This record gives sequence, structure tokens and C-alpha cells, in this order.
Amino acid sequence: MPEPEAAILHADADAFFASVEQRDDPRLRGRPVVVGGGVVTAASYEARAHGVRGGMGGSRVRRLCPAAIFCKPRWDAYVEASRALFELFEATAPTVEGLSLEEAFLDVRGLGRIAGSPVEIAARLRAQARERVGLPVSVGIARNKFLAKMASRAAKPDGVLVVPLDGELSFLHPLAVSALWGVGPATAAKLEARGLRTVGELARLAEHELVAIVGRATGRKLHALARGEDRRRVSRGPGRRSIGSQSALGRRSRSAAELDAVLVSLADHGLTPSALAARFTHTG
Repeated sequence: MPEPEAAILHADADAFFASVEQRDDPRLRGRPVVVGGGVVTAASYEARAHGVRGGMGGSRVRRLCPAAIFCKPRWDAYVEASRALFELFEATAPTVEGLSLEEAFLDVRGLGRIAGSPVEIAARLRAQARERVGLPVSVGIARNKFLAKMASRAAKPDGVLVVPLDGELSFLHPLAVSALWGVGPATAAKLEARGLRTVGELARLAEHELVAIVGRATGRKLHALARGEDRRRVSRGPGRRSIGSQSALGRRSRSAAELDAVLVSLADHGLTPSALAARFTHTG
């Protein structure tokens, strides 16, 4: 059995939709860009610095960041940028697993002699993304998919972070429990009510103790993740390369015909979906 190595990459374009807008319009560079209309689809890091986040209503964005520049989503441009990114990903590693339009796992194990170390591969990929696609890409490098994704998140914006084999727990354990996959607000609240605020505190519990708090499936998963364990392999396939669209409906009641029109408008971006899901959220 080959020795384990930190050779799984998670590559993720930074603030993807907003970065495409800044790439295509030099006047937007360095300025707070918000993609969306009534609801924020994406925000540049300049906008995020003011507290702007995805899913926010436009009126709140204007209060937080009066200088925000709103851009109407250009789905064709985002899909084309995604194609260009994935061409680079596929040219970089023999096994690529797409997660969304702008992110993927790359397995670069065994490529040392022909392509260099994982760090060298990541540096080359990032440089090519800048030169050929015009977008910043952050990369996390680790032994498994979970740690690589956590590393890319920590590397943002526009950075690289390696989690060495002997540094996995020192990287992971100081993080908040909410950083773990599968820990949403409800699960985080349950854990924090027990005084469990960091991944390290979670790791000290036995599996059956976690199961008693959050249930069997979630407890077993979190028990493994808190120890940096993830046996999933990088696998080719259709992945989850998808895009989302949102629209604010306002406060007045809407007829079924009006809702149908909104859904058609959101879906009509010239794409052929394999699946379509819609969700309505009341923001009160």
C-alpha cells in the first residue's frame, strides 16, 4: 500500500460570479460588487468586507455598503468561465471531481516525476487560471478531500494552504464546530449548548457521546471529521456543476400565474438542466 501523502487539491475560484464581473469590466476592479437584484447571488471580497453576504436583500446591502455596485447576473459568462476553468483542471490531473461551476477536487498523487510536487502543481494551476481565464483561484492541499476543502477555505482569498500529515490536527482542532461539513446552525447550537465550540473539543468525545447529541448518522460523521478522517476518494463523474438564481418577490401576495412567470424567468438562462429545484424563503 502506498504511503499517504498530502496530494489531494481542492481548487476554488474566489467570489466566482463577482470575479467574472470584475474581470470583464475594469471599472469594477477593487470596488464592492454585488451580483443579483432583490437578493444577493454573490458578493466580491470588497463587498464582503462591509458584511455583505449571499442571500441578503438589496435594501440591507445598501445600508451596509452604500457604495455597492449591483450587477445583473450574466449566466452565459459564468458558464463559459467555468468551462475554461475545468479545461485547466482536466489538464492538471488525471482524476478531477467537479463540485460546482467553480470548484473541484484534483488527485495529483504519483505525478511528482512529470509534474512536480503538489505545491508546484497548485502554483502552476493558479498562475494559468490568472493568465488564461483571468480569475483568482485558491487551493487547499491535504491528504484527503475534507482537509483539502477546509484548507482552501482558509487560504482564501487568492492563496494556497498545505496541511502536512503531521499538522492535520493542529490545523483542524482550533476551528469552530460550524466549519465542519454538515454542521448548520441547528447542529451548531446543539453542540455549543454542551460547551462544544471547537473541533478539538468535539474530537475528545467518544462516538456514542456525539450520537446521543446529534443523532446516529451525523454523530458518526462528525466523530470521523473531527479526527481528520475522510475515506472518500476523488472520483470522476458528472459532479454537481450547477448554478443558482434568486429573485425577491416583495411583500404582497402573488398569484400562481405570477409565481410561474418568476420560475420561468429564473430557469431561462439557455441551459439544459438534469434537475431543477425551487425553494421559496420568507424573510419576514
